[in-house]
Amino acid sequence: MWAIVPIKQFQFAKARLAPVLDPGQRRDLMRAMAMDVLESLAATRGIERIVVVSREPAVTALAAEVGASVLLEKDGGGLNAAVAQGARLALEAGAPGILIVHGDLPLANSEAFSAVLASHAATPAVTLVTDTEGQGTNCLACSPPDVIPFLFGRQSCAAHVAAARSKGLNAVVITSPTLSLDVDSPADLETLLACEHGGRSVAFLRSSGIASRLALESVTTPASVQVSNPIGGSA
Repeated sequence: MWAIVPIKQFQFAKARLAPVLDPGQRRDLMRAMAMDVLESLAATRGIERIVVVSREPAVTALAAEVGASVLLEKDGGGLNAAVAQGARLALEAGAPGILIVHGDLPLANSEAFSAVLASHAATPAVTLVTDTEGQGTNCLACSPPDVIPFLFGRQSCAAHVAAARSKGLNAVVITSPTLSLDVDSPADLETLLACEHGGRSVAFLRSSGIASRLALESVTTPASVQVSNPIGGSA
């Protein structure tokens, strides 16, 4: 099984965190999350090769730390095209299957990835891990690599399940306490910081002072007060 990890350029990643993190902090957080994912995959038995698909220059050094390969993402193709690039490489090399993993899963660990692989049946098969809302797809295992089209985006969980059914397959859908959390919004940051365990991502948020600042802001920001006139009262 090959792991395919698409990683967006850091300068464009996590724009929804702009209200609480500046551009440099967003880049550093994305780098930390990517390393959490790559290190966890490298420690997972059954993952024979890791391929990072990206145009981010800093990814080369990160991939080298765990022995991963880097495939230059074709410009302008988007997430599904980047994943398809990695899948084609795996298919041409004779890989029996692929595990597609987003690079922003800060609680990722080898035990969680091993559980996904254990749930993945012999080829042909489709196994996916949903996001916390049960709508997106945070991990997708496909055997063979081109068994279904890649449909990441809104409601991708249902789309991938439907694609599997169209091929006569029953997709295995998993909710994982660790792999279902991706960080896109300030609320996701709060969820991450409430976890007892965490890797580089949590360490960065704490050592940088971001965790303390966010905690202080949540305490000092007054709740909005709504005052309404009683029915029949004067304005």
